[in-house]
Amino acid sequence: MKRLDTYIAEECNISRSKAQRLIQDKQVKLLGVPVINNDRIVKLGEEYMVHLAQPDVFTSIEPNYDIKLDIIYEDEDIIVLNKQSGLTVHPGAGTNNDTLLNAVVAHLGKIPYSHVRPGIVHRLDKDTSGLMVIAKNEEAHSFLSELLLNRKVKREYLAVVWGILPSNQGTIKTNIVPKRGNKEMMCVTKTTGKLAVTHYSVQKVIGPASLVKCTLETGRTHQIRVHMSHIGHSIVGDQVYGKNSSKSAKYAKNSDFIRNFNRQALHAYRLGLYHPKSKGYVEFKSDLPKGMKTLVGEFENM
Repeated sequence: MKRLDTYIAEECNISRSKAQRLIQDKQVKLLGVPVINNDRIVKLGEEYMVHLAQPDVFTSIEPNYDIKLDIIYEDEDIIVLNKQSGLTVHPGAGTNNDTLLNAVVAHLGKIPYSHVRPGIVHRLDKDTSGLMVIAKNEEAHSFLSELLLNRKVKREYLAVVWGILPSNQGTIKTNIVPKRGNKEMMCVTKTTGKLAVTHYSVQKVIGPASLVKCTLETGRTHQIRVHMSHIGHSIVGDQVYGKNSSKSAKYAKNSDFIRNFNRQALHAYRLGLYHPKSKGYVEFKSDLPKGMKTLVGEFENM
């Protein structure tokens, strides 16, 4: 049993203080009625709607017409696109109007609605490729955010990982927190932190590596990368988790391509969700990008 502010913070991947502000601003509802008590005990089976978009936040995002978007589907409410590796999702420290969100604003011709990160419902790491959904209005943003909160969005990834897993399928369930002394990295803990659950199944063994499907039950920062490293099968090319350089030197010394593959071999290939207007279920797929296909071929030929 958890307090409401703690529950909202964990499920929305936000700070507890931000969760408390949302509650006090009547942005958290149960059966359509705002809940304003931070210390309310969340009961089994209750479903809360959290309105993450803050209309009073002024946002200034410059359009970038040079970044080309690979749009899979678009209507008046959502865009589903295929993000390329090497592209940061939204502006922040170290970016210079060169993010996916800058390209989305250019595509739409305007900032779609007032929010600190308009359109962005979920994120992919800079060097992870694959499918994302973008909200084109505040109503779609709120609806899709609620789907994520209630774990009703299907997010499946393909990853090339080092080694041969001991079982063809399994579930990794841990807590994840920022690493002490380096907040840019995440790590597994036994007690503190946010619950993270990843289901995996091996698609095929490719030489000294494996092609694995990973399904997110939760969506924590760097979750798949941290989890696969935690079980001893880090993602090929990951420059942060799993000592990739030493593994590539040991297991792929005859392949310049593998040794020089410097992005994590992780691709969001399937995305399923309920449409914010029709409420019907829709699903999208994206093939492995060329670089990952070549990587798989290199391993198969070893």
